[in-house]
Amino acid sequence: MLRNVFFLGFILALGNLFAEPYIAVRTGFKCSQCHVNRTGGGKRTEYGEVYTQYKLLMASPLIDTNMNSFDPKLNKSISIGANFRIEQSYLEKYTSKVVNAWDTAKTASEYWSAGSFSEKNLYVEMDLIKDRLKLYYDLDMSNGGFRELWSMISLPANGYVKFGQMLLPYGYRLMDNQAFVRAVPGYTYSTTTLAYEMGFEPGPLSLVTNITQNQSVTVGSLIFRDVPVLRTIRVGGSYSYELTKKLKNTQGSYGAFAGTTLGMFTFLGERDYTKADSGNTIGINKIEDYFEMDFLPMQGMNFKFTYESYWQDARVAQALSNQTRLVIGFEPFIMQYMQVGIYYRKNDWIPNSTNNNQDQIVGRLHVFF
Repeated sequence: MLRNVFFLGFILALGNLFAEPYIAVRTGFKCSQCHVNRTGGGKRTEYGEVYTQYKLLMASPLIDTNMNSFDPKLNKSISIGANFRIEQSYLEKYTSKVVNAWDTAKTASEYWSAGSFSEKNLYVEMDLIKDRLKLYYDLDMSNGGFRELWSMISLPANGYVKFGQMLLPYGYRLMDNQAFVRAVPGYTYSTTTLAYEMGFEPGPLSLVTNITQNQSVTVGSLIFRDVPVLRTIRVGGSYSYELTKKLKNTQGSYGAFAGTTLGMFTFLGERDYTKADSGNTIGINKIEDYFEMDFLPMQGMNFKFTYESYWQDARVAQALSNQTRLVIGFEPFIMQYMQVGIYYRKNDWIPNSTNNNQDQIVGRLHVFF
């Protein structure tokens, strides 16, 4: 059965290359080095396009004899890009354990997802005034609407002002929307809204403030390059402030993130504290942790290991309200515009729960330009 799962995961999972923070940490680049969106994700810059085609690939005769023949630039002012992803996953059967006398054992059946697009986006970038004014459009082809539509004005000190519909910045721009550090604070790869954003990136510093109708988010980071032994170090923090305190179900969060490189290994970590006021329950403090290790034994072949923890209510003992997740994955870049991925996810929560304890296998094949 596992052989069939792996085979279908490779064949039926077609997807996109998201912003991958480990690449930024490994290279010492900022997100804006490779992405038009200065906080990461979406269409790639010219540098990002070249980097993905030549610096991330496995060396093979297929690559050497079929060099890049596609040009995403339609003319000197307009260029396009795209990200596609179809995922198929398999959930293993799990039977809950009886912990208390009033518990009843329940079974979550094994489940095959049908395999469908989780993302299919087309990007259009227009340089209205070269190096001064830009218009960006992110079309979500699954519903015909747009995920992002914004304009950006460049400022001195490598700064910018951006306004329109956009992805909201917070912590690492992880590709996994289910990651606790993204899902719980509410800043996933699908979280977009009308906002105003200002950022400055002089030298190794990045500082971004984003304001919506209901909240403001500030993210800052520093990158240290050419560090002895470790090569690169990145440290930063995020702070979200609710502007509508009088509303029920308000939420705010803050956290820190860091990353470094040691030889073939790249390490990332993030911790966030989320405070939610829900109805008559005031100040539920939640703690989310994320740790990632990437191992690159050779160019174009990445092994990923992640560990996540979600302490759902810090007023309760962690052993009684802590959910964890372990992921092991293999991600080779097999040719231009394509990355394969296969992952095993082990979920662990309170033993009388079913769905949050089912282990999962996911297959992906990323196609992008």
